[in-house]
Amino acid sequence: MGAQAFDRVWSLYTGLTAAPFSGIRQDGLRVRVTGAYSAYKYTTQPGMDTLGSASLADLLIGYHKQVGPLTFKAFGGLMVADHQLAPDDPAATIRGPGAGAKLALETWWTVSERAWAALDLSWGSLHDSYGARTRLGWRLVPALSVGLEAEAAGNDDCNIARAGGFLRYEWASGELSLAGGLSSDKLLDDARRTNLDASVPYATMTWLTRF
Repeated sequence: MGAQAFDRVWSLYTGLTAAPFSGIRQDGLRVRVTGAYSAYKYTTQPGMDTLGSASLADLLIGYHKQVGPLTFKAFGGLMVADHQLAPDDPAATIRGPGAGAKLALETWWTVSERAWAALDLSWGSLHDSYGARTRLGWRLVPALSVGLEAEAAGNDDCNIARAGGFLRYEWASGELSLAGGLSSDKLLDDARRTNLDASVPYATMTWLTRF
């Protein structure tokens, strides 16, 4: 579960990944259910603010595979979403409920006892949604890592790019990650829409527990 916030946008998300036939760290089948809610605001040309909200959920089935220092998790399944705007924006292509297919790939590379890297990719047919995030971490001590991250995400109506740093603390049954940096957000152009602020701070918090 986690939360994130930056100028004009905030979101909350949660999820559960189950390993029905093996341990959560062992190779095998995975089932994942996630949900999220976000609220945002943007300005159209002649200066009117539009308030938006999005409710999202995924149901995915995948497989976890460990190959030496590399970990791979591949998923596929269903995504559903409901986007609401007030007042309505006729130029917006994303509104109301919808469903589509989703694919996701998560990778982890234990570079050395001190260094690690991660890359997560996803794509959904609903609104041509996509996401990509990479992290490079360095263990100050075995349980505490610091590092850099970069992320891109978007859909038919917007694109988001981020760069920043993170602090990650892990223990036997979970981990807590705090991150922050700068986010650049852009609404896809037409004659009457404007960008959100070109570069604004963002902050995220993610908590994971294993049981």
